[in-house]
Amino acid sequence: WGCGGLGLGRVVVGTFLGLYIIVYGQMQAVTPWLVLNPLKQSPPNKYVEIVWGFINCLPTAVLFGLVLFSDPFRETDFSPKLATMIGGITIFALIFAINSSIHSYLVVRYADGNKVAQSVGFYYMSNAIGRLMGTLVSGALYSSLGWDDYHNSSIGNNVNVGISWCFFAGTMCSILAMLLTFVIRDEKAGLMCGSCVTCVSAEEEGEPGKDV
Repeated sequence: WGCGGLGLGRVVVGTFLGLYIIVYGQMQAVTPWLVLNPLKQSPPNKYVEIVWGFINCLPTAVLFGLVLFSDPFRETDFSPKLATMIGGITIFALIFAINSSIHSYLVVRYADGNKVAQSVGFYYMSNAIGRLMGTLVSGALYSSLGWDDYHNSSIGNNVNVGISWCFFAGTMCSILAMLLTFVIRDEKAGLMCGSCVTCVSAEEEGEPGKDV
């Protein structure tokens, strides 16, 4: 009754996915006081999202390299493979939840005063479409790219290659989202990374700035 790949049972995989959702949701809720306030990044602006958008690319990029090139995955060493996947995906869940919390705030902040409901609705609609497309594209990548024998297989049969390219695609999407954030006009507040580190100076009062 395994699910392929690591050979874990369906109940174990389902339990892990359930825990992923719980941890993700709780991290979203505590992000303002656990992460942003200590870093002096509350309320967040475009610079905060660029920083966390970049950090969001790192777990999937590292997992791509580890799954594709590291010895435990090449030699099918079960325990290191399992630890790498669980640890990497958990770290990604926490960082992605921080990004999602920032997005939820910014979509309301950037909305026109009389179009908040419309903007929030469009955000969650596009969010749902993105999840659907991610499911379909990752399924296609996982099924079609893991080729060990091009002549005797109609679908991919190397799960390491299949899942690694899913991580690669996720990394590219995160990078694209981060780059798109640069076009937002929201530079006035600057960027802090703690009480003593100023990454981008805030504009002084009366200084010409750019409106959102």
